[in-house]
Amino acid sequence: MLLDFRTLSLMVVISSVLYAVTIAFFALQANQYQGIKAYMWGAICAAIGFLAGAIYSAMPELVFLRFVATEFLIIAPYLYCIGIANFLDFKPHYLLLSGILFSAFVSISYFGLFKTTVVFGNAVTPVYGIIFYSIACYYLWQRREENFSRSIFFMLANLIFIIMVFILRCYVVIALEVKSSFTNHPLNNGFLLVVFISGYLRNVGFIVMVSHRLYEDLRAAAFQDFLTKLYNRRATQQYLEQQFNLFKRHRFPCSLILLDIDHFKAVNDNYGHEIGDQVLQTIASTLKAQLRKTDILGRWGGEEFLVLLPNTRIKHACEVAEKLREKIQTQPINELFCTISSGVKMLDEDDLSADMAVKRTDDALYEAKHLGRNRVVIYKNLPS
Repeated sequence: MLLDFRTLSLMVVISSVLYAVTIAFFALQANQYQGIKAYMWGAICAAIGFLAGAIYSAMPELVFLRFVATEFLIIAPYLYCIGIANFLDFKPHYLLLSGILFSAFVSISYFGLFKTTVVFGNAVTPVYGIIFYSIACYYLWQRREENFSRSIFFMLANLIFIIMVFILRCYVVIALEVKSSFTNHPLNNGFLLVVFISGYLRNVGFIVMVSHRLYEDLRAAAFQDFLTKLYNRRATQQYLEQQFNLFKRHRFPCSLILLDIDHFKAVNDNYGHEIGDQVLQTIASTLKAQLRKTDILGRWGGEEFLVLLPNTRIKHACEVAEKLREKIQTQPINELFCTISSGVKMLDEDDLSADMAVKRTDDALYEAKHLGRNRVVIYKNLPS
């Protein structure tokens, strides 16, 4: 038989080592994420466990290898679980997980001493695999709303598949009284082949999840203002162009609010840049909390913020600008009371470009400053 137990074991060992090397590379490149090293050690433990099992199948007189294989094959999902939890920014329940692992070692020792329970002993590894993978599924499900959720669901599906395979393994071992998990038996060979496939899917799923999160974080960094966590000017400009094109093609209304923090330079000069940064952060979060989910808020530059209000006409845009102004002036920031001035404009046929629309909104903002600040001015063909 070409795919006998030893051949399959060797395949699983080699693949586990290669996965460990690949994940170690990711651990070096994406070292801002926790959990990757723990997952890597899980792959190494799996490789050691399968290697010990393969040697034991060839030399059954080395009974201790059976214990080594079983223990390492239980430690592997334990480390996978911790790695996934850490990667998803959870603090794993170490006491619970360690207690489960300890009970696994006790079970291994117990079933190894009493030969009459050898069939149930062969179910120990899949049983504890089910427990650890189920806990990992819980962590994954709790992060299903993350911006890399598609890869999370892919990983979740892979672990659920492995759990189902382990449940079937437990049933087969007990129902058919398979005496050893490390012999050249058709059921063992079939299970090992499924383990090879599921291990591939699990490890690929983890690598995809790391890559997807890294991509989303880099993407966010490219479009997010570091200080305020709002869209930066580049991202805001792109959204502005989209709204301008929608207006030109389909006449969808859209209004702009360009607002500026009054006397912000004096805040930096008198209280320092650290307080100035706190003012920017607080005002940014306050503005965002007052807007709809469909509205777009970006830091346009310095102490200026641009608000895009899709499907909003000028009357409602003015009401929004007034609400923002009143909210800011009544909210203390480190015992400081700040005010904002705003220019408001709705896109119209005279706007030849998105930049022209922003320039006209900026003219309205300039007029608000000129009139004494802390007010809202609508663009109405102001003199240039």
